[in-house]
Amino acid sequence: MRYRPRNHRDKNPEVFSQLVKNNPYMARVYDYPKLLIPHPTPENFQQLWSSKIKAVSDTHSGKVHLEIGCGSGRYLIEWAQENPQDSFIGLELRYKRLVLAAKKIEQQTISNIILMREHGEFIDEYLPHNSIDCMHINFPDPWSKKARRKHRILSADFLTKMHPYFRSSGELRFKTDHLEYFETVTEILQKLENYKIVGHTTDLQRSNYIENNILTEFEMLFKSKGNPPIGYLRAETL
Repeated sequence: MRYRPRNHRDKNPEVFSQLVKNNPYMARVYDYPKLLIPHPTPENFQQLWSSKIKAVSDTHSGKVHLEIGCGSGRYLIEWAQENPQDSFIGLELRYKRLVLAAKKIEQQTISNIILMREHGEFIDEYLPHNSIDCMHINFPDPWSKKARRKHRILSADFLTKMHPYFRSSGELRFKTDHLEYFETVTEILQKLENYKIVGHTTDLQRSNYIENNILTEFEMLFKSKGNPPIGYLRAETL
C-alpha cells in the first residue's frame, strides 16, 4: 500500500505545533472543510464530492474537470466561473497554494470546486471509470535532468492508466514552457491508439489558440520575462 502523509494535527498535536511554526499554512488548510481536503481518503473525498455535484446539478449532467497541479487556483477558478454547470477537482501539494486557492474560492462564493492535497498519479483511487470529461495539466515539473524524467506526471504509463477514467470523447489539455517535455508528450500521444491530438502549437502566444486561453499564475509571471514560447496541446480520447 502506498505511503500517505501523516495527519499530525489529529495524531500528534505536539509535532503538528512545531511544524506549523515553520509553515503556518499547514494549519490553515483545515480552515476550509467544505471545499478543501488536506488528508484525502476515498471515503472523505466521496462524501464531499457527492454533495458538490448535487449542489451543481441534481441530474449530474455537467462535465467533470480535473486539474493536476492547480497552484493558487487562478486557472481553475476562471474555468469554473465560465462553466457553472460543471464540477471541478483541483489537486495541489503545496500548502500555501492550496490555502490561497481556497480563500479565493470562498470569497467569490464558487460552489463547483473541491481541492485536495494529493499527487495526480493517485487520482484513480478516488474516481471510478468513465468519470472525467477533461483533465488539465499546466506547467508541471519538467524534471529536466535525464535521470529524473521518470518522475514526470505525463508518461505513456500514466496516460494508459488514465484512459478508462475518461468519459466518451474526453479531453486532455496540456501547457508547458519546457519544449523538450512538450515534444516528448506529443510523441507519446501520437503513439497511443486511444488518444488523438486535435490542437497543437509550440508557441501558444502567437497561435490562434491564444484567443480562448485562460492564463495560469505562471503565464502571468512570464509576461515580465519576455513571454518565452509555450507549448499547448489538446487531445481527445478515442
